[in-house]
Amino acid sequence: MKRRFRCGVELSDREFGEQPWVGGMLELSGGALYLGTNGKASKPEPLVLYRPAIRACFSDTISFLGFERNGEALHLQGWYCETRGATEGK
Repeated sequence: MKRRFRCGVELSDREFGEQPWVGGMLELSGGALYLGTNGKASKPEPLVLYRPAIRACFSDTISFLGFERNGEALHLQGWYCETRGATEGK
């Protein structure tokens, strides 16, 4: 998974491409989409997308829109996900 926005502002193509992939299991629960991330030493908190909606699906990719909490604020967020797993250097 890669995020499309930072604090509600869309990332440039370069910023989007340079960020690392985050892997994990997606789970929809109580109106929120959770990405339980893969942690090595200790399991980190899941990433949460509130009021998620499917933006697009094609082949092995799916994009969601919703809101992420940043402190007390909610910011627009999009998640770009690959269902078969991302490869390094992509």
